[in-house]
Amino acid sequence: MASVGKVVQIGAMMAVAFVGLVGGKWYYTAAMEKIDPQQGVYGMDGLEIWIDLNARMPAALRAWGCETLRAREREVLGGQNSLPPYSCQPGFGQMADRTAYQSAVDANLAQAVAGLDAAKAAAVKACFEAKMAAAVTPEEIQGMNDFDQAVMSKVVIAISDNARACTEEVSG
Repeated sequence: MASVGKVVQIGAMMAVAFVGLVGGKWYYTAAMEKIDPQQGVYGMDGLEIWIDLNARMPAALRAWGCETLRAREREVLGGQNSLPPYSCQPGFGQMADRTAYQSAVDANLAQAVAGLDAAKAAAVKACFEAKMAAAVTPEEIQGMNDFDQAVMSKVVIAISDNARACTEEVSG
């Protein structure tokens, strides 16, 4: 029975060591790693790892890490900042969950209706929905959402072609 306790102790020590290593690397990069005065935070050796770690931190820790890193960069660059690292960008982590299909549709329709008045934009969207209902099946849409390579190309091409065709039909 003593050996089970020893295994649990070793496992707990390994878990604490891992958390310490990950947390230490995240903290070191945010609060202590040297910032290159020519490249800002993008010249830091540990930035890529820090971005991945920071993206997985709870919101309060992520905000602290970003604020700390950006404040240090402002000091080094004389009040300037470069573009914020990926996990520090405004709105990070607040994106609505969308399927692959819906993301492709939204992107194509946004481009298709750009510059059109509200009535024409609504007509393009209605045309697109009708054409898509005829072009792909619900099973193919689900296949795209499941990243089934056999149907993804067909659905993506249908989205692109139908958005373009509807824009041309409505715009004249």
